[in-house]
Amino acid sequence: MEENNKLILSIINDLSRMNQVLENMENSVRGVSSLKNRLKAIFMSLASNQYEIPNLLGKSYHPGDNMIGTMELNDGLKPGTNRIKRVIKPQVSYQGKMIQAAEVVIEYNE
Repeated sequence: MEENNKLILSIINDLSRMNQVLENMENSVRGVSSLKNRLKAIFMSLASNQYEIPNLLGKSYHPGDNMIGTMELNDGLKPGTNRIKRVIKPQVSYQGKMIQAAEVVIEYNE
């Protein structure tokens, strides 16, 4: 992997963690809306530079998906369903080629 991509991946991983924290905060907290807007602008800038970072949160997980998943039982979900509960590291592609597989926590019910 190129040295530039290592730096970008480190930055993207930190931005993703910040984004998850902000998503769990109330918009009434002073400065949250502004920070969310700035993060959105940064992710748009990355996209314009050919970095693709799909939003996996809440999506279904399918065996064979190219990601590292930790499974957590959740009896509150409809039986036979699952969803991505938390993204530890986002999936990142550069110029159409995956350079980082996602690491996620998947909640499921049997």
